[in-house]
Amino acid sequence: MKLLRVICIVLGAFLVLDTLIVSMLSNFNLGVILPAILGLPLLLLGVFMHHMESGFPAVLKWILLVCYALGAAFLILLGILMGTAAKRADKVNADALIVLGAAVHGDRVTWVLSNRLDTAAEYLETHPDTVCVVSGGQGDGETVTEASAMRKYLVERKGIDAGRILVEDRATSTLENFAFSKKIIDGQLGENASIAFVTTDFHVFRAGRVAKKAGIDAAGIAAPDVWYIRINNFLRECVGITVYALRGDI
Repeated sequence: MKLLRVICIVLGAFLVLDTLIVSMLSNFNLGVILPAILGLPLLLLGVFMHHMESGFPAVLKWILLVCYALGAAFLILLGILMGTAAKRADKVNADALIVLGAAVHGDRVTWVLSNRLDTAAEYLETHPDTVCVVSGGQGDGETVTEASAMRKYLVERKGIDAGRILVEDRATSTLENFAFSKKIIDGQLGENASIAFVTTDFHVFRAGRVAKKAGIDAAGIAAPDVWYIRINNFLRECVGITVYALRGDI
């Protein structure tokens, strides 16, 4: 029991510390606070565990421990699904490549989005006949559409021919990314064009399921995540997958 208490304290403190550090380095979102939401009760459980040996406190202790164990198993399962999906399409050959947008700061792409664009650029360089669709509308705090910032990055920073880049600048969700981009691809290449998409590694699984739900057969290509927010993005994506599944969106 002493070892279990130490594990709870160390893991709980780590998760709370993650939120404190990431909140100073990243935009505020659910992923930033999720580690603290999970970690604070775990930390308190570890600190007070030696006082929870009988009566209601003992019952509460075991309820919390069982919930955390089940939650950990669920996260591991989702992690396996995400990891498998991210490695599934390493050698895909597509007529069109959709790059899913992410937040931009003003008119500049973020680190997360630049990783997606770098991955897309590598693919386009080795597949010179592939057309690229950059997809993303304009969100709060953004002075331009994500798609326009993405196109600018690919042309000016990566040297991709502007004639190969098609712009989809209305989408505000993953479903719209695919639906609106598919219309553009159909108009340019026909309805039978093969499609791949680029997104961050943790998002490939859910994005692929959304595409299938929309009737689009698209292979996912994984871009690397930003290392210091991997835990936050993973936890937020687990919530996203769960919500989408419960709503029947994937």
